[in-house]
Amino acid sequence: MSDPAISEPRMKVACITTVRNDRIFLRKWIDYYGGNFGRQALFVIIDGLDETIPQGFDGVNFLHLRHRDWAAEVSNVPLRRVVMEHNRSRAISDLARTLWRYDYDAVIATDVDEFLVADPARHGSLNDFIQGHQVRTSTLSGLGLDVVQHLKSEPAIDPAQPFLAQRRVAVVSNAYTKPVLAFKPVTWGAGLHRVKRRNFHVSPDLFVFHFGMIDYETAMGRANDPNLIAAGWGPHMQRRESLFRMVEAATPVEGAPLFDGFRKRLTWRRRLLAWNKPAPLPGPPVVVIPERLRAVL
Repeated sequence: MSDPAISEPRMKVACITTVRNDRIFLRKWIDYYGGNFGRQALFVIIDGLDETIPQGFDGVNFLHLRHRDWAAEVSNVPLRRVVMEHNRSRAISDLARTLWRYDYDAVIATDVDEFLVADPARHGSLNDFIQGHQVRTSTLSGLGLDVVQHLKSEPAIDPAQPFLAQRRVAVVSNAYTKPVLAFKPVTWGAGLHRVKRRNFHVSPDLFVFHFGMIDYETAMGRANDPNLIAAGWGPHMQRRESLFRMVEAATPVEGAPLFDGFRKRLTWRRRLLAWNKPAPLPGPPVVVIPERLRAVL
């Protein structure tokens, strides 16, 4: 018989990501989300039969899926980036719907380099936030903070150390203000940037940290890979290079006093043909990450 003094969590939470060609992020993703919800709640899609299933992560649920569709595999044509993103979001949406059928109450869906964080000034952890949240919307977005290495003052990242202890600035990003926390079955769009036919709601308590730019060599090491270029990644890599240079030239401002204003602007500033995701902020703003947030990851 269970101890009546120990109550079960009100919400059962699953976390989903996909992995391909990962170098430094999966261990951090498993440690963070597993620390909040337990490894048994983690579902990692290994994107491609040419990838190996990582070892040493007992309890994590790994799913090994084909990277390319049958026609592309037969013709040996690289899978285009847009097609890949749509395939990935459909796989995540389908898996999430299955998990809701098996008694999960909430699903967090992110790229492997994205981390949903509850403001530590208001909540002890992400799990504490979710357990205390009164569900009124199908999804919640966190304010997107794209953490970028400052090339003049910050060395290469040490994956064994906390990431935010090594990085000081971030770009406030509409692209990473994503609806990654869902309380009902939904269908995510490409890149998980929107939920189809649903509105978005930016929570005052949540942040989404994107670490894809946290290390220049990791982010740009394959910029000249002919397979990536053939698959349509060239413009994406050029945008990454431009962002590094913008941060290098910027004078960061303190982010904490501005976050609420950014959330309001991202909520109300939209494009007509993309009404269910935020429009870009002017600038975009380069901010100093508050110390209370740098202690989380």
